Amino acid sequence: MDYPYQKQFQHFLRDSQHLAPLTVNTYDTSLTNFFAYLRANRPAFARDPRLANLTESDVRDYFNTLRTQQKITLSTYNKILSHLNRYFRYLFTHQLITTYPTLTLHGRAVDPNQRVNTKWLGKLDDILADDQLTYYTRMVLLVSKHGFTVGEFLRPGFARVFDQVELSSPAERTFYQRYQEFIHPLQARQNSTDLFLKQRYQPDNPRLTNAGLHKYLKQDEAYLGFHLAPKYLHQSYILTQLAAHQDWSDRQLMDALKLDPSSLLYYQRLLLQLK
Repeated sequence: MDYPYQKQFQHFLRDSQHLAPLTVNTYDTSLTNFFAYLRANRPAFARDPRLANLTESDVRDYFNTLRTQQKITLSTYNKILSHLNRYFRYLFTHQLITTYPTLTLHGRAVDPNQRVNTKWLGKLDDILADDQLTYYTRMVLLVSKHGFTVGEFLRPGFARVFDQVELSSPAERTFYQRYQEFIHPLQARQNSTDLFLKQRYQPDNPRLTNAGLHKYLKQDEAYLGFHLAPKYLHQSYILTQLAAHQDWSDRQLMDALKLDPSSLLYYQRLLLQLK
């Protein structure tokens, strides 16, 4: 056993929370690393490794070590804290502990000065498998990765367009299949084939608006640690494409990325600034 009540917590995540096996594995990794740190660095806990001897200071010291020695990113910080929070909440609500050592710890806010982040594109497979994120957030990231703007993917009939896209990894294909299972009941209720739909029955106006979509994205921003506004996600896509196709002519880039000359110049300069 790598951490206390591991089997019970795994059972809770799988059977009560219906999390995917990959997501349960990420919880195991976070908690195993945390308790390994306690056994190696907190003598009081190592001498008597009971949960009653685990304090808020132990948790804070752990995160300070992650930030100073491992230089973890904002999104990694928030993800690990989210995992610990759910674990301790489970223990507390099942009366397995009497104190809640992460109660006063909060996720770190997104840096308001860093609007465009391209790193998520390389981590998309893991993000798509993370059931702590809403389906809408993950679907926005998937369609943004394939170059679609918010004006395009909220447009009526976009599902037919996206069905023609060749998804580039098994993780993308698995998620899109799961997304279709998620959205199908809404499509039947709203009598619509669109991919982004309101939860409340509105037969005359069933599609999710940009403002409605933003509410889902906003609640996942702190967890992921980067801005999820679709315009910034699309900019990430453009910058990544420019970096990958530096041998292309300006005309090829403008045609492929649907940019006019001034927009292309803007993104080329922005790419230089970010290097």
